[in-house]
Amino acid sequence: MMRVLFCWLLSAGMAFAVATNEVKVVDDTLATNDVKVAEAVEAMVVEKDTAPSKETRAAEAVEEAEIARQAEAKKSTEAPKKIDPWEAFAPPADSEFDWLQLTSGEWLKGDFKVMYDFTLEFDSDEMGLQEFDFDDVKQLRTRAMKSVFLEGDGGHRDTSILRGVLVIKGDQVKLVRSEHEVSIPRERVISIAGGKQRERDYWAGSASIGANARGGNTETVDATVMANLKRRTARTRFNADYLANYSEATGGDPATSDKTADNQRISGYFDWFFTARFYWKTLEAEYYRDPFSNIGGQYSASTGFGYDFIRTPRTEWTINAGLGYQELRFESVQLGDPASSDSPFFTAGTKFDYELTGDIDILYDYSMRLLNEANGQYTHHMLGTISFDLIGDLDLDVSIIWDRIEKPTPIDDGGTPVFPKQDDYQLIVSLAYDF
Repeated sequence: MMRVLFCWLLSAGMAFAVATNEVKVVDDTLATNDVKVAEAVEAMVVEKDTAPSKETRAAEAVEEAEIARQAEAKKSTEAPKKIDPWEAFAPPADSEFDWLQLTSGEWLKGDFKVMYDFTLEFDSDEMGLQEFDFDDVKQLRTRAMKSVFLEGDGGHRDTSILRGVLVIKGDQVKLVRSEHEVSIPRERVISIAGGKQRERDYWAGSASIGANARGGNTETVDATVMANLKRRTARTRFNADYLANYSEATGGDPATSDKTADNQRISGYFDWFFTARFYWKTLEAEYYRDPFSNIGGQYSASTGFGYDFIRTPRTEWTINAGLGYQELRFESVQLGDPASSDSPFFTAGTKFDYELTGDIDILYDYSMRLLNEANGQYTHHMLGTISFDLIGDLDLDVSIIWDRIEKPTPIDDGGTPVFPKQDDYQLIVSLAYDF
């Protein structure tokens, strides 16, 4: 126990030391006017990843109006060039709407929401909330200031947050604030958040249900519920999952019902990013119950570090490892055996998310633990899902779940020990709704 606590304090101390380093911006940030780079960056840098106050927003509104006026004045004085008029087309200066152009050449008018995980959300009055791959965005111009989270050179140096009126064109991202103007390579942008976002704009989730019922000589009821909830900002990531299964066979007589499955798992974690790829999993917690595996209640908490090996618009692959502590309460034990057990553990996991096509997504999520023998010695939870887009936010999910306990604790069956099977498998077909 002391060893686990020492490791946790050591990891927390390392994370605090990294988090308190001075925010830096690497040398490829270029000032595009006569103001020095350091002065321009200092005017835009944001210390904390929080929404601005009402007083700050009022002051920024004055700046935004002046920036729009200067942009319109500059446009009227520029000499016309002999180029394709469609390529030269640009919406006039606008203080009411944001403007988005796709690589297809189409323009959209509305409200920019957020760009995270290479997905940009844009709200149009006519088409509603739309999502676009960041690679499909050719231009973006906002009427209000946005916070842009940037990675360092190669993703290994300190990250930074700059704030200003945003203009994206091609492979360059420009931020304007008062007399300052800064240009950043687009490849360094990790995420973009809008200053007018409400708290609920940071949240997203999904819920799915799969059910099967059969009548006649054998009556069965099977139900599976899965849900996911996440909150994402420039520097943090929160994720919570819920999975429950229930199955019962009555044989036509409710008095002789035979329950064959009744388990549930609730888990969640909170990540803090030090760089674009390296993060501290500050806390991961889980509750699990499965009487058929002799688990009356299992509680655990852990901490560790992780790294995103791949982060592209279509593919994400991350790994993590850490240390934790688990308490296990058994559903049934032999006479004289303890009713519960606890253990420190080492944990590791990986998550792979791949967009096979525009309508098909593949997800693989695996985590394992090494514990003492009383807690199973080795356990793992694996989830594989293929998701098919149906209509709007409705998906069809096909999932395979594999849970394993290397050394399960026997159940007391009238004085006779009965060992649960090491492996549990599930094939789930469900309808999912994204929100």
